[in-house]
This record gives sequence, C-alpha cells and structure tokens, in this order.
Amino acid sequence: METSKEKILNAAIAEFSRFGFDGARVDRIAKRAKVNKAMIYYHFPSKEALYETILHNLAHNIVATVTNTIQKAFETGNPIILVEAYAKHISSLDKQYFMIIIRELASGGKYIKKIIAPTIIEPMTQIIGTLFESNKNKTIKPSINPQFTMIHVAGAVIIYNLMRLILQGTSVHSKYFSNEHVEHYIQNLCEVLAHGIIKEKDI
Repeated sequence: METSKEKILNAAIAEFSRFGFDGARVDRIAKRAKVNKAMIYYHFPSKEALYETILHNLAHNIVATVTNTIQKAFETGNPIILVEAYAKHISSLDKQYFMIIIRELASGGKYIKKIIAPTIIEPMTQIIGTLFESNKNKTIKPSINPQFTMIHVAGAVIIYNLMRLILQGTSVHSKYFSNEHVEHYIQNLCEVLAHGIIKEKDI
C-alpha cells in the first residue's frame, strides 16, 4: 500500500511530465494524489523541493545501477559492462521521466545543472576516467578519451529513448524504436563500442 509521500511523488511525476516545473500546480498534484495541500507541504516545503526530490531520486537510481557493475568492470577491464547496465536501466524508465527531461531541457535546464550534473555527470566521469586509466594498453585503446566516451554513450542512449517516445505512431517507430527493438539497440551499441564499425583488413 502506498504511503502518502509515495502517492504525492507519483502524482507529481505525472504533473511535471505534463506541464514541466513552471506549469505544474500543487493543487492538481494534491487532487491526483487524493491528499490535501497541507499534506504535500508536510513532506515537501515547496513545489521546488518536490521537483528536486524527483530528479534526485532519478539520478541516484541511475548511479546505483552503474555502481553495482563497477567492480566487475574493473576486474575484467571491460567498460562495456557499464554501458549495458546503463542502457538497460535508462530504457526501462517510465516514459513520464523522459517527458520531464524534455520539458526541463526546453526551459533551460536549470535543474539539470543543479542536480544531474553533480549527481551523475561529475562522479561518473571520474570513475570512468579511473577505469580507463587502469586498463590503458591492456583492454582499452590509450587514445580513447574516457570522459568524451561516457558523454557519447549517455547522449546516444537518452536520445534513442526520447525518440521511442516522440515517434510513437510512425512507421519509423515500428521499424527501430518499439519495445522489441530495445535489446537489439543495446547489443548494437555495445558491439560498436567494443569493435568499431570498420572491418579489419584480412591479412
């Protein structure tokens, strides 16, 4: 059974996904959660605090998913393990989170700078850098920049999943972006990262 706080968070996710931070209204969140506004302010001092909690939870869940595979990646020297875990997690997120991301980007990305950057981007670039450094000339090419590689992967996975949402109902969606294509997309991404797209010449 959902607690009042969980009801509020779920109702707020729906509200922010439809209207963004600026357009969201606390009274609508209260109505959807079937609680009074006083209960919302009991758990969260402001609409901003509620919004930030949702983004913090999203960010921490992503970091936790990647963190769970870090040890194996270090032991094997294989960063593809991290890529696969990250891609599967992002692809499994409720579509409402992607609508929140779209609206946040459209409004200037204030809370991406405030929450996502320090919670995900900064620590993950440090971890990836350490992983690459410890495996240079072993399993990873020394010329590869670890931070740019992480940005490439993160951006590609997010854009793919945004397209899954935006292109629903089109012929393109049925060819490349349906639920049945997600696993193939992740496998292809990992294959490209592991082996590139240029075939080695036969000796």
